[in-house]
Amino acid sequence: MHVNRFSLACLVLLLAASYGSAREGSSQHLADGSASRDMSYSYKFENPRFDIRVIEIDLNSNGAGELRFTRGTSDEILDCKVKLLPATIARISSLFEASGFLASNTEYQDKKDFAHMGWVTLGARQGALERKTRFNFTTNIHIKTLEEIFRAIASQEISLFDIENAQRYQPLDLPKQLDTLENDLRLVRIAEPERLLAALNEIAADDIQPLIARNHAKKIVEDIKKGKFKSPVKK
Repeated sequence: MHVNRFSLACLVLLLAASYGSAREGSSQHLADGSASRDMSYSYKFENPRFDIRVIEIDLNSNGAGELRFTRGTSDEILDCKVKLLPATIARISSLFEASGFLASNTEYQDKKDFAHMGWVTLGARQGALERKTRFNFTTNIHIKTLEEIFRAIASQEISLFDIENAQRYQPLDLPKQLDTLENDLRLVRIAEPERLLAALNEIAADDIQPLIARNHAKKIVEDIKKGKFKSPVKK
């Protein structure tokens, strides 16, 4: 009887240990699978002839990341944090997926050469898979739309960067910055017009800023709320 009880106890302990080991392995597998599904994206624009010569954007699957750029003849790298709206990063993800970007070796560069307009490098990474492709002109609709969205993100974030600096250090330069911003909005060069509202409302309510800038900021806010400006994200 004692032997049978001892054997039964050993069997129970063995089963418990096996179950725990299986659960640990399963959890590790799920964690690895989840990690492999997390995508990250990159964008780079280069043109030594432009005032903004280099632009780089890195994003994770949640739309958080960083933008870096160089301006004029300076080699100083200016940078700012980026946090995209959920709809924007979802659109980026869907375009990369629709193009089959990671699984493909397609060259997106068209026969037409527009190198004088600059080179674009798009990249994506998922787990051990990583791919980058470089082009200056493409007719692939998914890749072309991605390029437009990333460029619009860059214009948006650089505008916010310049506007904040003008508010702090060069208030007299603020009207010019707002003119540039409104022009980009009209030309569909801003990815998320609604993301500008907080900064514009702050200007409109700041008595320290030039009156012309405050009034202009109010006007842009009204136009954004009316849906006057389109976005390449929603095309």
